[in-house]
Amino acid sequence: MTERDVSAAVLAVAGNYAVVQLEGRRHPALAVQGDFLGILHGVIEELAESLESGNLDEAGFSLREIRSTVSSMVSAYEVASAEIGFDLPYVR
Repeated sequence: MTERDVSAAVLAVAGNYAVVQLEGRRHPALAVQGDFLGILHGVIEELAESLESGNLDEAGFSLREIRSTVSSMVSAYEVASAEIGFDLPYVR
C-alpha cells in the first residue's frame, strides 16, 4: 500500500484544523488547513525578522500570536483524544 492509498478517519474538526486517525497509526494526527498553515508560517517569518532586526516588541507580539495558535491546536487535539479515548502520545 502506498501513502496515497492510506485512508484517514476525521475524529473532530475545530476551526482551521481537524484531528484525524491515519490508517495504521497508533495515535491521531492534526491536519491543518493550507491557508491557515501559510498564515502561521508568515507569523513565524515575522518573528524571525523582528528578532534579526532587534525589534523585541514586535517579536514579542509575534511570539504571543504563535503561542496562542499552537495552544489552541494542542487543546483541540487533547480534547478530541480524550473524547475518543486515545491516550496522548506525550506527557502532559
